[in-house]
Formats: sequence, C-alpha cells, structure tokens
Amino acid sequence: MADLVKASRRSYNSPLRADQALQTRRRVLDSALRLFADHGYAGTTVAAVAEHAGVSPETIYLALGGKRGLLEGVIETAITGPDDVASFDDERWITVARLPTAAERLAKIVEFSCQILARTRPIHAVIRGAADKEAFAAALGRRLLHERLVTQTERIRRCLSDDLKPGLSVAEAGERYCALVSPELYHLLTVELGWTAERHGRWLIQLLQTELLDEAKGGRG
Repeated sequence: MADLVKASRRSYNSPLRADQALQTRRRVLDSALRLFADHGYAGTTVAAVAEHAGVSPETIYLALGGKRGLLEGVIETAITGPDDVASFDDERWITVARLPTAAERLAKIVEFSCQILARTRPIHAVIRGAADKEAFAAALGRRLLHERLVTQTERIRRCLSDDLKPGLSVAEAGERYCALVSPELYHLLTVELGWTAERHGRWLIQLLQTELLDEAKGGRG
C-alpha cells in the first residue's frame, strides 16, 4: 500500500513540477526579453535577468546555459509564439492550402509572417546590435535567416507552387519573399518610418502579388 501511495505521489508531482519549470522558464525569458530590449546584449547580465525573474543565476545556467542560451531562448519563443502557434505541420496550413485563390492563400501566408515579425522585432534588433562584437550573435542571425528562408520557401511550395509567375521557380519565389518579409525591412518601415502594422501588411500583400503570382491565373486580388 505504501508503494502505491508513493507511486501516486510521483505521478501527481511530476506534471506539477514540469508545469512549474515551464512557468519559471517563461518568466525568465520574459525578463530576458525586457532587459535585452532595454539594455542590449552587452548591457544585460545573467544576474540581472535572474533578479528580475525572481530566480537564482544557477537556475538560468542549468536551464539555458547562460546569456547565449537566454538570447536563443527569447528569439525561439518569439518565433513560435504562445503554444507553438508557428508550427507548420498543423491544420492552419491545410486550411490555407485549400483557399480557392492564390491571392487569398498569399494574403494568409503574409498575415502569419507579419504576426511573427511583430513578436520578434525587438529581439532581432538586439541580435543585429550585438553582431558586430559578438561572433555568436552574428552566427545566430545567419542561422535564423537560413531557417526563415527554408520555412517560407516551403510555404510557397505548398500553397502557391502552381500559381507563380511564368519562369519563376519556387526557390526564387522563396528568396523574394524572404527578402521582402524580413525583420530588417519591418523595423525600417514600422519603427524608423512609423508605418502601422496594418499599412505594412497591406503593402506587402500588394507587392508580393505583383512579384510572385501569375496574373493570367487571377493571381492579383
């Protein structure tokens, strides 16, 4: 009987501990994002993040491996969003692929990209600011660019491959999309030039329809 009680307690406590660890991780990454945005990569310390999050520095080192792990964790969390909404292999993309026109499908892809840009803009600025002095940050920026290109090209292949302009390959379309739907351009337009997110999104849809879609197939919405 005692063994059964112990087993029951273990089965109860394990999910509880996992949830507590997840909540702690989220609190740490939220604190890291705020401090990175306010003070930059060089001006943020693990000790400061720990104090802000109400945990010990050792907790951060064990969970994330230090300041580099914090930066990676912050950008990855911003990309995936709440409850990993950035996952490609879910019902969202099945639904998008079934939309009747290429213009509608492209608009949905852009809408989703813009949601990610809005979440990741502050931390991309931190990465760019650190890249001149931190080889790690420069390498992280290159890796994120590669991953973004691969993911965006796959979305185009899946949802728009039959509706591209004549002579435009999926790979070339992916490169154009990646260049125009970039965190650097998003920062320039929405921060430096003061565009609203809505204006930015409308402009992107119009531009990408012209750049990517075959007008003869009704690609222009």
